[in-house]
Amino acid sequence: MLPEVSIKTSVDRLGDNEFTGSRMEEKLDRLKTELSAALTSHYQKLTSGVPDVYGYALYSNDGISSLGPVANRESAIEVGPDNKMYNYYRYLAVEWSEWDDFGLFDDVNKIVAEIHADDVIEFSDKREAVLRVCLKVMCDLEAGGLFGPQTDERFVVICLADSDDDIMMKSAELLNSPSTFAAYSGEF
Repeated sequence: MLPEVSIKTSVDRLGDNEFTGSRMEEKLDRLKTELSAALTSHYQKLTSGVPDVYGYALYSNDGISSLGPVANRESAIEVGPDNKMYNYYRYLAVEWSEWDDFGLFDDVNKIVAEIHADDVIEFSDKREAVLRVCLKVMCDLEAGGLFGPQTDERFVVICLADSDDDIMMKSAELLNSPSTFAAYSGEF
């Protein structure tokens, strides 16, 4: 059973204006709904056409300018399991092969842009709030069985390019089997 992940940010940190905090919460609720729908539709469409998907990530950059999916196939891993670079290629989403979002994340990214456009709220607070929503949605989809059982053959994560944010390690721990998490954390 996955632990509860709260998406409620500290409204106190979102500014003294109660309207600003409630407006932000409304955007985060919309983001949660749209992101869940986009990830579900994308994963189902992807796995219906690509038979050997083992890795799936919600991908962004450190500035969270947009959100999108990336996946990998067993057949796309560039080296064999006995190669010292195997875990690098297996678990690092920036090296993966399946980048097509099928146009399913347009609404998600409009909401992300709206959140970033709110100049009253500090960037760090907006970033943290969006990442909390991402983790909550991924955990909810995991709990609902979208990604299948947590086996050593499957890997799901939140990946931020050019970042060392803790959310990547936290998501890997929450969304994968203990041995898969150990292999990932041993590499990164």
